[in-house]
Amino acid sequence: MQAKRVLGNPFARAEKELDKRDRTLREELPDTVALRHRAHYLSEIGDLAGAVEVSEQLLADRVRVLGEDHPQVLTTRLNLANLRGRAGDAAGAAEALERLVLDMERVHGADFIYTVLSQRDAVRWREEADRDSRGSA
Repeated sequence: MQAKRVLGNPFARAEKELDKRDRTLREELPDTVALRHRAHYLSEIGDLAGAVEVSEQLLADRVRVLGEDHPQVLTTRLNLANLRGRAGDAAGAAEALERLVLDMERVHGADFIYTVLSQRDAVRWREEADRDSRGSA
């Protein structure tokens, strides 16, 4: 028996939305999807510095085309900040996330899931940065 795709299925709807977003971004920026996949690949193989570099390029392209407050730009900033933390720059990650929280609250509100995630991640990286600074003092 063959599996049937049901449009009422939340996963099918989410997949359809992601396809639509990717298609929109490809139309605006031909290299955007490739950059995002490259950053993910580099992160997965442990080249976090390379992933940060590619993500910075992705962010610059998205800001230029979509504007500072576009949801894809804000999400890219969230991902980039966490990559920085994973790459060893906890203080840089915390600072980036603390700025992002303000923008997320302004654009989406305090209860928006990515606002909450940004706040949580900012606290985590700030605590790690503080531990690092106490350990090196």
